[in-house]
Amino acid sequence: MIQFIKLLPFAMLAFLACGCSNYRLAGTPTKLPFSSVYVEPVRNNSYAPQSAALLTNAISNALMQCPGISISNKAEAQATLSTVIVDYEKTPIASNRNDTALAAAYRVTAEAECTLKRANGEIIFKNRKVKASTDIYLGDQNNLIGDEYQNMPIIMRELGDRVKDAVIGIW
Repeated sequence: MIQFIKLLPFAMLAFLACGCSNYRLAGTPTKLPFSSVYVEPVRNNSYAPQSAALLTNAISNALMQCPGISISNKAEAQATLSTVIVDYEKTPIASNRNDTALAAAYRVTAEAECTLKRANGEIIFKNRKVKASTDIYLGDQNNLIGDEYQNMPIIMRELGDRVKDAVIGIW
């Protein structure tokens, strides 16, 4: 019995080491099953104005910053990423100090679904949802359309980074 008690800490340490053998810290690089990606033009099924081209560029730019991944044409790519903008909404978050019926700021949220497939047709992930949001503070002219237009590249860049995180964080 005493032998068992002496060996118990070593046995527990061995079990702990086995359980943590696949653990990775956030941001630790992993070997992806592909090294080149074709980014299909984004489809827009929402009311986000002029957002499809902005998001396509944002995804491509974000993926180009990742070491070990290159953007290539469809014929040479080892994986294909398709993205659809599925939702875009504006929610008032502050009211105008002179007229409380008017909004002074909006939170804009965009949501997309992504599918990543290998060249052989194997689906790595399908319809993975990603979401990004930003706040728009209206100026004295209370020009929501102009301010929204100015903010569209910002929210699409954020959404593109989230799509990139989905692609490189497939483990």
